[in-house]
Amino acid sequence: MEQMTGKNMKEHSRTFNNFRNIEKAINSLKGILSGLTADRKLNEHEVLFLDVWLKSQEHLHEDGDVIDLLDLTCDILRDGIIEQEELDDLNELCVDILSYKKAFTYEAEGVINEFLGVLQGVTADGVVNIKEFDFVSSWIKSHSDLKSTWPIDVVQKRILEITEDNHVSDAELADFAETMKLVTGSRFDETGSADGSATEFLQDEITELNFERAFCFTGKFVSGSRKTIEKAAAERGATLKDNISQQVDYLVIGSVASRDWMFTSHGRKIESAVKLRNEGHNIKIITEKRWLELVTTKASRS
Repeated sequence: MEQMTGKNMKEHSRTFNNFRNIEKAINSLKGILSGLTADRKLNEHEVLFLDVWLKSQEHLHEDGDVIDLLDLTCDILRDGIIEQEELDDLNELCVDILSYKKAFTYEAEGVINEFLGVLQGVTADGVVNIKEFDFVSSWIKSHSDLKSTWPIDVVQKRILEITEDNHVSDAELADFAETMKLVTGSRFDETGSADGSATEFLQDEITELNFERAFCFTGKFVSGSRKTIEKAAAERGATLKDNISQQVDYLVIGSVASRDWMFTSHGRKIESAVKLRNEGHNIKIITEKRWLELVTTKASRS
């Protein structure tokens, strides 16, 4: 067998990552379409969200279904007026595509990416109504084998708390919408961006860092290269770890990791850290923003 060269290995890795990105985007699209049509109607905010999300998914721009959706959303938005008939046509196309794509089956990580898409679709206009709430609840029931998996477990817990008295109030729906925005990191109604950055939802509330402990860093950092950040930690006495284990005390997540953290290399570290934390291990998860705040605070006290 011909030995794979470094160049071939990089090309193979690039091809594999591209395939994974396409698969992730398709699962996200399935979820988003489900969420957008959960209450059987689309509004202007949801159409705008779909348009922005589709245009941001370069990996899907050769997918026939995506091209159809892009063409229709562009036509609808061209004159600046969204008619009910246009909304109905787009809603029908979303349902048709969703029905077709449901014929495919994916492993757990694909289903979780679909679930994140569901939450993005449901909260695209910033609010959640009772039909959308019931849809999310039914979705989780139909995937009961994954109900203990993050982030499904977080949403399921909140649903149980809300329905404990057999009544869902407007205030509870608003709180539920906020929970889902935190889970996905998507606030399209506020930012106009279809990207998500869910890592802040995962972080622990801590007021100081103990640099005599073990640190693991993941993702890309806005404040400098990861090597620079790691060097700064080591100079303060920290032990550096490449991977998550019970010996790690802190996981620090770079800001650039937040957009696509789920099921990538840094995503695996986050997933492992969350699992250890849920099992009772004393591992703390913090974002780059919080890291900088704590390091700055410590430096000013020195």
